[in-house]
Amino acid sequence: MKKFWHIREFSTVIILLLEILFFTWWLWPEGSRTHPFLNAGNALLILKYSSIYGIAAIGAAIVIVSGGVDLSPGAVIALAGVIAAGLFVERHWSLAASGAAGILTGVACGLMSAILVVVVRLPPFIATLGVMGIARGTAFILTEGRYLDVSGGLPPGWRPFGVPLEWTSPIVMVALAIVFQVLMTRFQWGRAVFAVGGNETAALFSGVSVGFVQASVYVIAATLAAMSGIALAIVQGQGKADLAMGYELDIIASAVVGGASLAGGRGSVVGAVLGTLIFGVLRNALPQIPGATFYDRLIVGLVVIVIVVMDQLLLRRRRAHV
Repeated sequence: MKKFWHIREFSTVIILLLEILFFTWWLWPEGSRTHPFLNAGNALLILKYSSIYGIAAIGAAIVIVSGGVDLSPGAVIALAGVIAAGLFVERHWSLAASGAAGILTGVACGLMSAILVVVVRLPPFIATLGVMGIARGTAFILTEGRYLDVSGGLPPGWRPFGVPLEWTSPIVMVALAIVFQVLMTRFQWGRAVFAVGGNETAALFSGVSVGFVQASVYVIAATLAAMSGIALAIVQGQGKADLAMGYELDIIASAVVGGASLAGGRGSVVGAVLGTLIFGVLRNALPQIPGATFYDRLIVGLVVIVIVVMDQLLLRRRRAHV
């Protein structure tokens, strides 16, 4: 099993490198002009925005490994950003206190999903779809469609902990990826998540607290989505109810491309981060190609279908050899 997933992560890296090489070749400039894609500034831009959604993709991957699915991260990102921005701009709370309130908002959304899935026994799809609507609707009610100017309240050249703002989100994403990769592979809780996703009944008879594991993954996923929302509000300098609209697909797709099986029981935190970078490169490069600006959604949808079909074929093949 470990060998298989090392190969899957390696193949994800290969896909990312091939994608970079393709766009480098396709967008090669004429004469001595600076390359519009292959330059340090653009690489940092890709990393900055990919990392914001990469933080949420870590949580999405964990939920998928457990055998569930979470459709609410985009809405939680928006709501957490709105809550933090509103307290910071209108109530004049400190940035740290505002950010903490935004994270607690994510915890509350995660608890709501956990109760609906574990206690009420709703299917995860329905439960998180409802939470998505509640979170997004609450964000619009609180803002009444207005945007909250966060940038105006930040000091010029502000550097959190002395780190340039552009590097903050990538550093947080890498740190969280390392922490949760270790938790998922080296600790009992992570092994329980894989066990529940692989066979919930067998995990229950093995002494795993299935309800606790399922509840914990939804709370963690929503908390990470809230962290993404705060990072997005700071980077974009505003809190808005329509931020991250439709990014549920991108976040889930990143986890799936990185190796998470929608059947549960298999997946990788590192793979989810790599999947986020793949879509980040795609979204950055396509607008630079004439006529290709609006193809990103089409490509994301096709990639998800292809990956899921391949995953099902591999699963059937392995079952046939058991």
